[in-house]
Amino acid sequence: MNYLTRPWRRPVLRVLLLALAVAAAPLPAFAADPPAPQASLNLNVSVQKAVAKEAATLKQAGVARSAQSGGGGTTTDLGSPSFFKTPAGIATIVATVVGVGFALRSTSKDRIKVDQIK
Repeated sequence: MNYLTRPWRRPVLRVLLLALAVAAAPLPAFAADPPAPQASLNLNVSVQKAVAKEAATLKQAGVARSAQSGGGGTTTDLGSPSFFKTPAGIATIVATVVGVGFALRSTSKDRIKVDQIK
């Protein structure tokens, strides 16, 4: 009863489903409305306002900073003390040194040696 089967049915069905999936994939991208040309003008205006506000803030910060910088030995250009002189910086250095030391010690005590692999 082989004359009733159609061996081409499955590949054709798969190709049809693949073509449908490929054709339907970009449809959500076309669903959105096109952007209005007015939106770019509003964006430029808002960017200019933000730049003006930021410039005013930086100008005020520069005046306040120049008034504060009377002296101080351990401050960086950012106005904060050197990180490695703070307790958190010292703890970071200690943890890094201990971690590197432990890693080097554990590699020397490793059970698998390069000579054993060959």
